[in-house]
Amino acid sequence: MPSDPSVVGRIVRLNGTDFTVIGVAQESFPGMQVFMRPDFYTPLAMARVFSTNPQKNFFEDRDDRELSVKARLKPGTTQQQAHNELAVLAQDFEREHPDVSRDRGAAVRTQFEMRTRDDDVNWKFGVIFTGLALAVLLVACTNVAGLLLCRARTRAREIAVRLALGAGRFRLIRLLLTESLVLACLGGLGGIAVGYGGIEFLSTFTIPTELPIKVPFRMDTRVLLASLALSVLSAVFCGLAPSLQSTRLDLVKGLKSADVDLPGRRRLWGRNVLVVAQVSMSLMLLAAAFLMFRGFHQSLREGTGFAKNQVLMASFDPRLVQYDAAQTRQFYKLLTERVREVPGVQSAALTQNPPLGLDDFGVVAFVPDGFQMPRDRETFTSPIDTIDEGYFETLGIPILRGRGFLASDTEDAPRVAVVNEQFAKHYWPGADAVGKHFRLDGATGTPVEIVGVAQTVKYRETIERPTDFVYMPLAQDPKARMALLLRSSGDPLQLVKPLKEVVRALDSNLPMLGMRTYEDLYRYHAVEGPRVAVELVGTLGAVGLLLAIAGLYGVVAYNVSRRTREIGIRVAIGARPSDILRLVMSKGLMLVGTGTAIGLAMGFAVEQVMNSMLFNAGGVDIAVYLLVVPAMILVTMLAAYVPARRASRIEPTQALRYE
Repeated sequence: MPSDPSVVGRIVRLNGTDFTVIGVAQESFPGMQVFMRPDFYTPLAMARVFSTNPQKNFFEDRDDRELSVKARLKPGTTQQQAHNELAVLAQDFEREHPDVSRDRGAAVRTQFEMRTRDDDVNWKFGVIFTGLALAVLLVACTNVAGLLLCRARTRAREIAVRLALGAGRFRLIRLLLTESLVLACLGGLGGIAVGYGGIEFLSTFTIPTELPIKVPFRMDTRVLLASLALSVLSAVFCGLAPSLQSTRLDLVKGLKSADVDLPGRRRLWGRNVLVVAQVSMSLMLLAAAFLMFRGFHQSLREGTGFAKNQVLMASFDPRLVQYDAAQTRQFYKLLTERVREVPGVQSAALTQNPPLGLDDFGVVAFVPDGFQMPRDRETFTSPIDTIDEGYFETLGIPILRGRGFLASDTEDAPRVAVVNEQFAKHYWPGADAVGKHFRLDGATGTPVEIVGVAQTVKYRETIERPTDFVYMPLAQDPKARMALLLRSSGDPLQLVKPLKEVVRALDSNLPMLGMRTYEDLYRYHAVEGPRVAVELVGTLGAVGLLLAIAGLYGVVAYNVSRRTREIGIRVAIGARPSDILRLVMSKGLMLVGTGTAIGLAMGFAVEQVMNSMLFNAGGVDIAVYLLVVPAMILVTMLAAYVPARRASRIEPTQALRYE
């Protein structure tokens, strides 16, 4: 829609309160968020209008922690100095208000530290992608360096003439490096163009949510400067060795012939090293691509541990229409009762945050009974979800021992919890956790009895390691924002209209948030996102392989051109074409074998990194190397076979006249 220049001064009603528009921010302004794009901004003094708990005043109530704080340090102030000052303030708060500030410390963390937390998998993918992209760049650089070395041979007479006319060696090196720089800059510009195309492709990737969430894919100044710097470094890396070698030739031989190299075995060692590096890095890239592909598919084969099909999901937050705690409990009670009577609904459940959802799980601090606490810790922590009694049935999560929650687990009943199998094995190995207790927030906290052990499922990521988890009943741990899960006997989308009618009958002003099938959420989180990552890594591997093929073909073809006269003599004295083919192929086979051995070691190292950061496959995936290594050898040997085949057909009369 076109913008309205007269919007300033207009009245907008938000949450039942009139607001006057006093300004318009730029569309690209992200505020304090990275992925969220707010539609409007209000003064902090008016924040109580949108507070999730309007009965509290977060300016005065110290136990109300709705605000997040970001700050910019003063010039000359270090992070450690800011941390020390906040630590002193936190100690003062704890001393003055021990009831609400006990064990509440303070820390200063940079945005980089917050984005690289161990529980955030996004930066781990970024590190792996960056490393693999640099490996492709190195393969490309070594390929170009090999081509420049071969090209230097054809320019031997030109360089000799320039030296004979008085050109200085340093001036010739500058000339050749300038040529390399031009090539690198052209390649860098082409890469930037490809990067813009990739950004346009990634910008089409949408997150299934009704909130204004946008992944900020863009080519900013830092990326452009980094690309320019890499282009310059590539020019130096690719062109320095050929430039130095080109200026070391013998003037007399160079003026007599256009075919001059350094004497002895040193003439090809540089090209051979480059080809070995190409093959090894290409093998490592292919191994990484196949490892990620197999890890991705293995996570899909393992499943999530719960039934995700035929489930409709919708979220509610009665606080948006100023419900208090009693009204919220009544709304959810009536909602679940009525939707269970809708035709086609097999079961219904409430959960604070469904598995693989977009929100972070809460954390509970506890002390297990009978567990020896370490000296440096007062409590353990675990992710927690608040659910009702229909949750395990609706998602099909088996209760392995004990029971799930019942309607009798009310607010006045003794506190109970269900833990997953990983939690039970962690704190009571070899024993039955049912009937055990843990205490909330410390050794003297409220005791909670474990009444059931549920099967461990995947909560945050499909590639995550098994983690401890605690479930609390909604009646004993009430929450305002909840997600409703409806299991359908058929197409879950057929329940959308009946659900809207039920909610409208309860309160026509209460909005439904994020209504979608659970299958859509799973497809985004577990399939589409990782699939893009696998395709990117596969593309890097394919590019690396093509570069290695080109490099090996070039060095073998160059070797054939250097030995044309020798091959002609061998044929003239009786060598058969198969002998010539075997002679030339042996050179390529030696390079491929050496590169394969080094590439295997690099592949093992990359696999350990990926296991520790992503898929945790454990050990060595032999199947990947049984597939990648023979394929790599076959393809690269085909690249060497073409010039070898040409060499076996050389006519002796033509070869003996070759200069």
